[in-house]
Amino acid sequence: MLRLSALIGSVLLLATGALCAETFGLVQITDMRGQTGYEIMNREEYATLTQDIRAEAAVYASAVAECRKEWETNKENTVSFPANRIKPRSVKKIGSDFNNREKADAKKARLEERQNEKQMEELQKESQSKKMMDEKAVEREVARVTAYENALIMISKRMSDKLGRPIPTFGLNLTEPPKAAGH
Repeated sequence: MLRLSALIGSVLLLATGALCAETFGLVQITDMRGQTGYEIMNREEYATLTQDIRAEAAVYASAVAECRKEWETNKENTVSFPANRIKPRSVKKIGSDFNNREKADAKKARLEERQNEKQMEELQKESQSKKMMDEKAVEREVARVTAYENALIMISKRMSDKLGRPIPTFGLNLTEPPKAAGH
């Protein structure tokens, strides 16, 4: 009887240890520009990130409304406010959790490699289409991109002020509006 109790106790201890073992999840994060990045997180980190993104979503609509008002009162802005191209950050868990970090790192590397290949193809297509544009079309495109970046910076700053922390992005972190070409 004593042996049976010890055996059951040790089995329960092993089962509890297996359940409490740290697992790693692969998470896809999309920033306000629509650019995606991949992170490996444990459950606590994922819960914290999800909570941060919920807080950002709560202040997003009011920040956009305030920025739109400010944009429309500024007579220098000739392009309409591009709020429809700017979205709040989002997070999505990809697949099931991994028991060790090496497997998660391998999956992340494969996803990033695929993503880089797609970005290179898009850049090649974009450069080919820009070669066929006339000067006025290029100027309109530059004005549109500049307006987008300025709006993104305005919204990010407003959200940062409301939350008391910066809003993370992938790639370039612009803190000042870009200068229009030829100015």
